[in-house]
This record gives sequence, C-alpha cells and structure tokens, in this order.
Amino acid sequence: MTYKPAPFYGAEHLLEIPRRPEETLHEYLVRSQRVLADRVRMVARGRDAAEYFLELERARLRQDRIILILAGPFIAAAAYVGLARAGITEFARFEFIAGVIAMAGVTGGAFVLACATFGPKFADWLLSLRWHRAMRFIRRRR
Repeated sequence: MTYKPAPFYGAEHLLEIPRRPEETLHEYLVRSQRVLADRVRMVARGRDAAEYFLELERARLRQDRIILILAGPFIAAAAYVGLARAGITEFARFEFIAGVIAMAGVTGGAFVLACATFGPKFADWLLSLRWHRAMRFIRRRR
C-alpha cells in the first residue's frame, strides 16, 4: 500500500483571506482567525493521516521481514524431513542431501518473497471484489 504524496506548491494560498467590503476590521480579524484555525486543523489532519499510513507501511515491512527470517530455517527443515520420509537420507551422500536442501532454500526463498510481495495486493483485490459485490446487491434492492 504505497501512497504518493501530494505535490507542494507553497503555503501562500492558505494565508490569503480577502476582506469583504461590508465587514468591519474586528469582524474580519475574527473571521480570518477562524478560517486560519480551520486550515491549520486541516493540515494537521493530513499530516496525521500521512503518519498513520507510514506506520502501517512500516508494520507491514516488519511483518514481511519476520516472515522471511523465519521461512529460511523452516524451508530447510521441511526439505530434510521430506528427504528422510522418502528414505533418501539412508543411502544418499551428504553432498546430494546438502544440495537438495540448498535448492529447496533457494526456490522456497523466491516463493516466500513472491508471497510477501503479492499477498497484500491479493488481499486488497479480494476486499475490493467483496465491496463491489455488496454494492451491486444494494443497488439492486432499490
């Protein structure tokens, strides 16, 4: 989930508050203070949302790293268990067993990387598909 930041063109347009011809100086100052306070709140909400999405992205990256760290030993152990269950470890040479485990690690690492890359995209696709189906059902009921 990568979000592109909004382009920054400057803050001058946030500070411009034109004075109406019929209002007094006091009314103008009170109105401009309210408008500026609202704009500051709007910018603060945008900043908070950006920080929230940044933290979500960091948490996802931490989860991906943990999965990758834990997947390596698991793949090697699963390869050795598969060789032992097939009975190959009793008569095969050590080099062959080590090669099979290494190849399982290399191919399993690529599989884990693919799952870490495409997993969130697949989940987002499923959620959007469910949303579209729900909206189609709601539109039919009208």
